[in-house]
Amino acid sequence: MWVIFLLCVIAAFADVIGGALTVFKRLTDKQAMLVTSLGAGFLLGATVLDRLPDAMDALPATAPVYILAGYLSLLLIDKYGAGHQLHAHNHAPAGPIARTDAYLINPRAALVSFVGLLFHTFMDGVVIAGSFNISLSTGILIFFAIALHKIPEGFSMASISLAAGTSRKRAFLTAFGLALSTIFGAAVTLEIGALGPSSVAILMALATGTFLYVSTTDMIPAIRDRGPAAIFPIIVGVALFYVSLRLIQHVGLS
Repeated sequence: MWVIFLLCVIAAFADVIGGALTVFKRLTDKQAMLVTSLGAGFLLGATVLDRLPDAMDALPATAPVYILAGYLSLLLIDKYGAGHQLHAHNHAPAGPIARTDAYLINPRAALVSFVGLLFHTFMDGVVIAGSFNISLSTGILIFFAIALHKIPEGFSMASISLAAGTSRKRAFLTAFGLALSTIFGAAVTLEIGALGPSSVAILMALATGTFLYVSTTDMIPAIRDRGPAAIFPIIVGVALFYVSLRLIQHVGLS
């Protein structure tokens, strides 16, 4: 049990590595835009290329309903929540990404994205710990597959936080929070056993809808308004995620 828990901790801190890569040094305006665009591309790629197919495979009849529910829930929060008055951020002048008067994306949307990713990373811990109940080889393969995906995950979360106007320290702490969530998921699974697969599938489909909203409705439109130079990194981010996913699939880890 302690070996399994240690592997979950190692996988979890891949999120911290991804966050550190984003906030290790103070970024110029151009670098901040590049990081944010790449993060948006990674999030879009993860949503469309990974989360959507998985949701449709797990819930072929009802996944679209749950995905829409997640998307519309975030739309309502963004429109009527406490952060809705900050929608002028989409037309804010270019400047340091951490300025409180020039958010690139709505802080409320970033918060909801963080909550959604907390659940996602909690489930990472559940999946790693639970896979060892199947076999040792399955557990090790799942460990590597999830660990490889967690670096861009931490990168994306820190990018979203920076775009919402937080400090580099707080952006890094969001990535650290994802790591703690994974560890907690592993601890719960080792203590009380695996969660029911139907409940997991529903919650993951809901989370997919929130990721779809943040990437396509909040982040990308705001980035697009910053000029054509911000668009190409989005495409690169999607391409990098696709290549990493294909490599993982090619070696049999997904």
